[in-house]
Amino acid sequence: MRISLGDVSLWFDVSGPSVIPQGDTTAERPVVVAIHGGPGLDHMTVKSALGPLAEDFQVVYLDLRGHGRSDHSSAEFWNMQTWADDLRRLCDALGLDKPVVLGSSFGGNVALTYAGLFPDHPGGVILASTTGARSDPQRVIEAFGRLGGPEAAAVARRTYADKTGDYQAEFIRVCYPLYSATPGWAGESRQSLARMIKNIDVSLHYASQQASGFDPWTVTAAVRCPVLVLTGEDDPI
Repeated sequence: MRISLGDVSLWFDVSGPSVIPQGDTTAERPVVVAIHGGPGLDHMTVKSALGPLAEDFQVVYLDLRGHGRSDHSSAEFWNMQTWADDLRRLCDALGLDKPVVLGSSFGGNVALTYAGLFPDHPGGVILASTTGARSDPQRVIEAFGRLGGPEAAAVARRTYADKTGDYQAEFIRVCYPLYSATPGWAGESRQSLARMIKNIDVSLHYASQQASGFDPWTVTAAVRCPVLVLTGEDDPI
């Protein structure tokens, strides 16, 4: 489905009902809003992993502005503050009161920014496998080396140094399958990537123009809602 927020139209999808029968009455189920990885990818980065949540929650997936099936808008709006504000406005438009927002990877940067800029809005935030926009490239390169050997480390090093996006395809081929040690992940990740709508322009713009301009951690003192941080020691990113 699509929803207009005035200056942008965002695409979203929903898994699981919001209201379920309970004896002679009904009960509303809690809502989780899932923010995808990237930048430059779409909601397929999280949909398969979060599928089981629909048994107990209503899960809302969206493509951020500039991503996937949402309006691409223009580069001047591809930044953390705009994405966080879009998230707030989307929840308001859908009537989601105190949503739990789950941000995975790059989506965690957006979720953290949203919680800091609009502290009264979320009911809770989950930061899953994310740096929250603070990354140590050398440690990442070393981690890929431990998991995938010298080739993976070399590809990660070239990708971090690259400003053109020329090594993105190589990184996806060699390094993306190393994101998880879960059995079957390599095949699942290839299939998931094939399904995604990719926008390399967003990725390059964010890396070159935005990543160093705003640090989501600068607004963490304002966060009031509960925050759950999920990570794993074998996660190379």
